[in-house]
Amino acid sequence: MTIQRFAYKALDARGKPMNGVMDAQSPEEVGAWLADRQFFVVEITAAPLGTLAAMSQQTLRISQREMNYLLMQLSSLLNAGCPLIMSLQALYRQLPDSNLRTLLKDLKEKIETGKSFSDALKGHQGVFSNLFITMVEVGEIGGILDQVLERYAQLYDAMYRIRSKVLQSMIYPAILLFVTIVVAWALLVFVFPNFVANFEGNGQPLPGPTRFVLAVSDLLTTYSWHLLIGIPLAIFLFSLFARSEKGSRMLGVVGLGIPLVGALIRHIELALFSRTLGTLLKCGVPILTSLGAVERAHGNAIFKEAMAEIKAGVARGESLSQGMNRHRDLFPDSLILMADVGERSGNTGGMLEKAGQMYERDLETTIEAVVTLIQPMLVIFMAIFVVILALAMYLPMFDLIKMVR
Repeated sequence: MTIQRFAYKALDARGKPMNGVMDAQSPEEVGAWLADRQFFVVEITAAPLGTLAAMSQQTLRISQREMNYLLMQLSSLLNAGCPLIMSLQALYRQLPDSNLRTLLKDLKEKIETGKSFSDALKGHQGVFSNLFITMVEVGEIGGILDQVLERYAQLYDAMYRIRSKVLQSMIYPAILLFVTIVVAWALLVFVFPNFVANFEGNGQPLPGPTRFVLAVSDLLTTYSWHLLIGIPLAIFLFSLFARSEKGSRMLGVVGLGIPLVGALIRHIELALFSRTLGTLLKCGVPILTSLGAVERAHGNAIFKEAMAEIKAGVARGESLSQGMNRHRDLFPDSLILMADVGERSGNTGGMLEKAGQMYERDLETTIEAVVTLIQPMLVIFMAIFVVILALAMYLPMFDLIKMVR
């Protein structure tokens, strides 16, 4: 199912009315989210996509690096015993003018007017995830806001470092591939045709490698503008296909089936599942709410479907390990066993957090293996291209020398 935006009206335990907007798959999911927080639902209606921006004073864009900084600093201050309002004030003063500074000012002012921290965060649902707002609410109710923020900061920092490592590992291969393509295009379009034109008039047939490269050169020369327009259009159409329900599922299956790449995707999703679910359960978030949050966090459609089925099973009375056991193609036996042991000992969250740390270490090894394989493959590709181009250019010269002799 696709994610939609819903506006809700509800009453808290004291009868105070509250309005909000939430992204979810159905009105029932919004109702369950409100019921978990002891709110009485008055109305849930579909909301236009621009509702969130209209509700907040302004739309703010906070980078992942800035958000990671905010969470780590704020959790450190709260764990040191600093009051929340003073912590926000200190972070606000030390930052230069930026969207993050504006965000901190708005949060501080709302709290000073009597709102709770979670209510202040709801005014910026385009910045803060439902997962974070849920954890803050649990922390406020249980009086463990500092512990909740510390756990979420650790979770966000772990995912941030994984994403950064993936991006940094792909920078060199991406630059190498881009330079190779540009150089190959320039040689085939501008250099090679002029070079071969000197040999076409001698009456001798061109060698096979030369004819092949010349055909590729003619193709690129004739259809260069078509390619320049067609490639961005193809990327745009592919992105639309990837966002569709059928397309995302097909790409999810294909991605998991590619050697090494599939292992990388699997480790990313397992690390996300273990860390996020373990953190939520340790903080006292109800398991159905936690599973719903993990389902939305997954990027692979196959894992999303599995989480939806596990959540439905838990709602029927099954255990988490039983639901995972039905998807042994996605969840390894060791993780299922750890979940089962955690359920029997009453420490499911702690066991899953340990599993998440294990998968994060395995993920770093998998990333290094994938990058180590990609780099020599690109070098081999470049070597093959250079050899073919050299043969295409020098074989006509050898034939000409034989004719002269």
